[in-house]
Amino acid sequence: MTFAMAGCASGYRPVIDPQTSKAPPGYYDRDIAYCQNLADQVPTGNEMASNALGGAALGAIAGGIIGSFSGNFGSGLAAGAGLGAAGGAARGGVSAEAEKRRVIDNCMRNRGYSVLS
Repeated sequence: MTFAMAGCASGYRPVIDPQTSKAPPGYYDRDIAYCQNLADQVPTGNEMASNALGGAALGAIAGGIIGSFSGNFGSGLAAGAGLGAAGGAARGGVSAEAEKRRVIDNCMRNRGYSVLS
């Protein structure tokens, strides 16, 4: 699921107030396409991998502790690492998506649009 989110910014279209925008009329589609393309250049793989690794480590520790109480340290360790990695990758994907949206918003503002969201 998180890997599918990596390209979501290309479909993001911020809400624009046409009454207060200073951009020339008729350029919105061209400008939004340019800004979306620019946002797709934001590196996201490193952040997702880093968060997945950190999540796996924390999950392994928690899983190992829980597993040791139930007498199955190895299974708890593996399950905790898997769950932690998935959660960490998801967090990385969400924050990468937010960064891409921020790039699109700023790009559109710099082109004279009044971005509301």
